[in-house]
Parts: sequence; structure tokens; C-alpha cells
Amino acid sequence: SGYMQRRLVNALQDLYVEYDGSVRTPEGSIIQFRYGEDGIDPARSVHGKSISVDRLIERVAGWRL
Repeated sequence: SGYMQRRLVNALQDLYVEYDGSVRTPEGSIIQFRYGEDGIDPARSVHGKSISVDRLIERVAGWRL
């Protein structure tokens, strides 16, 4: 419901993702070692799996490294 969503947003609004991928409080305490369940960045994945650069080059350019 909307009430529960507001409570969750308010409780989690100060957390942030550090450069190493960990989720932390403003004081620096670690909440989660990797952001997300699997640690895969959606912007760098295809259907939930990490991108293989070698395979991508092979498919686009037609040659292997």
C-alpha cells in the first residue's frame, strides 16, 4: 500500500552505493556488500547476465581475441 511504501522510502532514503558497490549508511557502516541481489549492474547486463566483451567483439566484428 502507499503507507508502507512511504515508510520504506523514509527509512532507506539516506543509504547510498559506494564506488566499491557496497551499500552504506551516511556514517559509513556497510549494510550490504554488493548492490542488488546478484551484484550485476542492469546498465551493463543483457537479460540479467553480465556482458562478455570478448563474445561481444566476436559477434560484432566476426573475429576472436
